[in-house]
Amino acid sequence: MVKKFICLCVALIMVLLCFAACGGGNEETSSAASVESKDSQSEDESAQTSEETSEGFEYATTKYNGTTIKILTVSSSRHAYGKLQFAPYGEEDEIKAAVVDAAVKTRNDYIYENYGITITTRVTDYPTDVILQEITTDIADYDLVCDSVDRMVLKVNEGLFISLDDYVDFDDPWWDKEPINDLSLDNIKHFLVSGDFMLTDVDNIYLTLYNKDMYNQNTEIVGNYGDIYDLVKDRKFTLDAFMEMSKAVSVSDDNGDWSFYATYGNLSHAYGTTIMVNGGGVSTVTKKAEGGLYCSVMDDYSVNVFNKVYELMSNRQITQRAELIKGQGSKPSTYGFSELNEMFVEGRGLFYNTTVSSITNMKSSDTELDFKVGVLPIPLFSEDQDRYYCAVNRYHSSVIGIPISNIDNVEAAVFLLNAMGYLNTNLPGSVMSAYYEITLKLQGIDAEEDSKMLDLVFDSKFYDLGTIFTFGNLLGLYGSVITDTTSNTLSSKFGAMQSGVEQAMEEAYENYLNSLL
Repeated sequence: MVKKFICLCVALIMVLLCFAACGGGNEETSSAASVESKDSQSEDESAQTSEETSEGFEYATTKYNGTTIKILTVSSSRHAYGKLQFAPYGEEDEIKAAVVDAAVKTRNDYIYENYGITITTRVTDYPTDVILQEITTDIADYDLVCDSVDRMVLKVNEGLFISLDDYVDFDDPWWDKEPINDLSLDNIKHFLVSGDFMLTDVDNIYLTLYNKDMYNQNTEIVGNYGDIYDLVKDRKFTLDAFMEMSKAVSVSDDNGDWSFYATYGNLSHAYGTTIMVNGGGVSTVTKKAEGGLYCSVMDDYSVNVFNKVYELMSNRQITQRAELIKGQGSKPSTYGFSELNEMFVEGRGLFYNTTVSSITNMKSSDTELDFKVGVLPIPLFSEDQDRYYCAVNRYHSSVIGIPISNIDNVEAAVFLLNAMGYLNTNLPGSVMSAYYEITLKLQGIDAEEDSKMLDLVFDSKFYDLGTIFTFGNLLGLYGSVITDTTSNTLSSKFGAMQSGVEQAMEEAYENYLNSLL
């Protein structure tokens, strides 16, 4: 997905949106910003903008006039943008992102006024938990389903989604190429997609946040590596560089212990091991050219990448992991992620392995940041890599599909995805520019450089079939190995689960083929 915003334009849009949103003095109605923006234009100017936008959208048509498209999507309790990416909040809802809310309303109004389509939503915590029963009992009344990728792929194997290949031109720029290429088990049929028409996909990509002040004030790091953004652009932001920087800033606590109160170069978690291995371009499961699935964990390159990651993640004097600090700090949590975030917010970490959504979540922190935060991709294994790889969070990053219960509105649903994908980046005051504003509004974020880095993260999206599906215990393999700080047990641990993993892969592929019958 290409989201290359010219920084000057982003800044201008941000100013205009902020001006419009603040004009009413409150955020009680979702349409305040768009209404004031419209009032500032003459009817002729509005008509000209509408005409120019429609002319740029090659699929513009009124053939679906009067159609209502309902989207079953995740609730805001699970993701702030679950409903909001498709429809604005009503007056009875708390508006969690007013600028995005206003942009979504403007987009939906445009779609209704120009194409005659009304967008409605139904929200539930886990849409895929209800679709099987509702489809088989003929009560499913939605045209699109959006849920996390790990849940959606399983429903493809149950035959609950239609193939989009006869309806979609995947070469259009608003369709993400990664799910198209990575999530089709046979590379022939494609059931699940993401793209510029969504926010819950990109908001849950893993990236690296870093403490700019800690970096810039360390003369050893700056002397060896210079400007870190240039390092990334030159493709020299590697695991070796990451480890050396982490060592340079790590300091034990006042008691000489490596604890919650120590300072670390790398703040991460057990699953962060997999994210780092993925960053080396490793997919634990790949597709065979002749058909079927192959586990690549013990391939030479995969092992070399893991060995380097093990060196980083098992070293408790440069890496602090969430599961090791559960119950500590001011906000104890079940898995230690709140504690890890607290360490970073309080300035005790140079690098922080997390998702894009954590940037906006930091704004609700009780602790005011006294340092600047920067955005970086997941580091490369080596400078020889073809690109950066930033894996998605399987539990939250979403994809969308058309359920087999949608008999009458398939073409209209595809048209809507095309329209939203185009308008989310091309309509003045677009949804995507509003999302960038919200995401980069954290105190200390440099809008220009970090906007470019956010572009890079989005363009580096990566799906690993071995983590998206549940093949035996493969998902937790790397995380389990780093718990042993004395020796690398990858070979023995994988050997113990290999037969179960291979059997699960075979069954998944067979189920997929059977679902096509």
